[in-house]
Amino acid sequence: MVPDDIHKAHTGKDDWYRGWDSTKGTAATRGAHYQAGQFQAWDVTRYLSGDMAQAWQYVYRCGRKGSEQDAVTDLRKAVDFIEDWIAHQDIPPSGNRMPHRLIEHLDIETAHILAGVCAWKRPILRQIFWADIVGDEVSGEQDARCRMHEVVIPLIHDEITRREAA
Repeated sequence: MVPDDIHKAHTGKDDWYRGWDSTKGTAATRGAHYQAGQFQAWDVTRYLSGDMAQAWQYVYRCGRKGSEQDAVTDLRKAVDFIEDWIAHQDIPPSGNRMPHRLIEHLDIETAHILAGVCAWKRPILRQIFWADIVGDEVSGEQDARCRMHEVVIPLIHDEITRREAA
């Protein structure tokens, strides 16, 4: 979990967060398809922009909820959200406004979550995370968007093709 002081500094939220256990929630939100060990998908996605949070979540849950066709649908939805992110600026802007300490803690949380997912998902989820969180700061926003288009979307399409051929 992100330490309270870092979380509050970034989000301005405090009271609801104090003592929060991310593996809890409501019956609708705490399903196993969003959980890896002590972490939930929202431990990462709450810090991403809307489109990239949705894309991350759909890739993450692919194959963990529903049928094989549902898995393919999840991947197609992820591509749709990434394409929308590529086409439009974040409103409000995300990424480089985040404190470095928070980024470091999120990277640790993401690594813990990714340890519990299929190997094919790891590079995709990491790329989504890094493009949205620090793309502007590290290599420029346009480069992050190009990487999504040239690398990540083809990786997702490869997985769709593999699943449809099975």
